Amino acid sequence: MAKESEIRKKAVQLLEKKKWLVWWPSKAIFKQNDIFGIIDLLALKKKKMRYIQLTTLPNVARQRKKILDFFKKRGVRLPVEIWAWLNKKKKFKIEMV
Repeated sequence: MAKESEIRKKAVQLLEKKKWLVWWPSKAIFKQNDIFGIIDLLALKKKKMRYIQLTTLPNVARQRKKILDFFKKRGVRLPVEIWAWLNKKKKFKIEMV
């Protein structure tokens, strides 16, 4: 199973290849920080912005629940994309939440 840093690297390469400007929070003492606890990457292109949560296929349901719980608790809504790395197919499965 791919590590989070490996998945992030693949996602960043894919987005940058498509001319997206990508940013993610820096690592804090052996722990990756998510933006609001639900977003791993921000991607900008012209007037568009993408909010991306990276994961593996077995963790999609858990990440979806975490995002939806955050929306409900905070009374907010964002078009968050869950990008699940499919190791066998060497590509991402993308789901909008």
